[in-house]
Amino acid sequence: MARRPDSLKNVSVRFENPTSSGRKETDMKITQVEVFLLHDRFVYLKVDTDEGIAGWGEAAFHGGRLTAQMAEALGLQVVGHNPFHTDALWQQLFRTGYRIGNTGAYMAAISALDIACFDIKGKALGTPIWNLLGGKFRDRVPVYSSLLQRHLSPQQDVEKVLARMEQGYSWVKLHTATAWSFDQGKDGTIETVKALRDQCGNYDQLKILVDVNQAYMMPGAMRVGQVLGELQVSHFEEPIAPWDLDGYNQLQAALEVPIAAGEQEYNLWQFRDLITRGNLDILQPNITSCGGYTQGMKIAALAEAYNRPITCHNTDPALMTVAHLHLWAVCQSCVYPQEYYGEDSHPLRDQTPVLKTLIEVVKGHILVPDGPGLGVEVDEEMIRQIAWGD
Repeated sequence: MARRPDSLKNVSVRFENPTSSGRKETDMKITQVEVFLLHDRFVYLKVDTDEGIAGWGEAAFHGGRLTAQMAEALGLQVVGHNPFHTDALWQQLFRTGYRIGNTGAYMAAISALDIACFDIKGKALGTPIWNLLGGKFRDRVPVYSSLLQRHLSPQQDVEKVLARMEQGYSWVKLHTATAWSFDQGKDGTIETVKALRDQCGNYDQLKILVDVNQAYMMPGAMRVGQVLGELQVSHFEEPIAPWDLDGYNQLQAALEVPIAAGEQEYNLWQFRDLITRGNLDILQPNITSCGGYTQGMKIAALAEAYNRPITCHNTDPALMTVAHLHLWAVCQSCVYPQEYYGEDSHPLRDQTPVLKTLIEVVKGHILVPDGPGLGVEVDEEMIRQIAWGD
């Protein structure tokens, strides 16, 4: 039997209570949740506490008014609870509504509340959210320019991409087909990508991502995907319906182009199935729809366990981008550039800016905020001015 070394006989370890010498943040209580529907589409919320500290969150905007109403209903359930207990709150909200649905507007509302609670925790402790999540791998995050306008001519897309390259982007994403058209819609994918390769540069000069938003059934996806592999496209996003996991598995096995999906998924087991059944190459969660940081970090751990990269779905250049920056900073699997809204104008960034803190893209990178919580200042006056309008 091994003997304990004499040098360890008198060693003692003392664990300090991190709140014993200061304010008891763990006694904090949520007093109110306010929900703001912006431009009849974007859902922001503010969580107030009895300590005077408030947190902000965003729910994915796919449901618009319905998502806002769901956030209001769930907000009533968290009043009186401790915002520090994010895991317990998350599970309580999830289990309370599992018969209503564990996807869509319900999960988006949970996501917004979770993000706001993390914002409160960071502010109360004087540290960024990325520090609460384990510390950062990177100080600045590479991003790609996501060009969302559809049905342009190949030459129009070429001109937009050349403009982004002049701004310092070396990765771009195009939306080149009719969403949810099942092989029946207008589709300029192949012609557009060929034009980009001819006029914008080879693979080393420009990485091209293609998102078709479920435009195909299997024959169309296979036909287009084979050409995209030859053109060295860096990922082929959502070629078929998100529930066709067997189809995704067949595409991944047959095509050279990496297959990406995940923005239609809302919970941990859906991402498990994307990996184990669909055999996806790249996962695309959005933490404003798939459970905030609480479940987002579990999805990140799942991706790490299966050695899958993450490129998040992120199409709001304001608060959604800020929330994702903290995940991107700490997630080992976020090795490729992440999505950033690439069009010239966005209502929450340009017409009615909701952040006082400017998000700058410099040479295709965004700095990770270092301030407490989300690390940015929200323009609450602007949000109240435009909320619930038409």
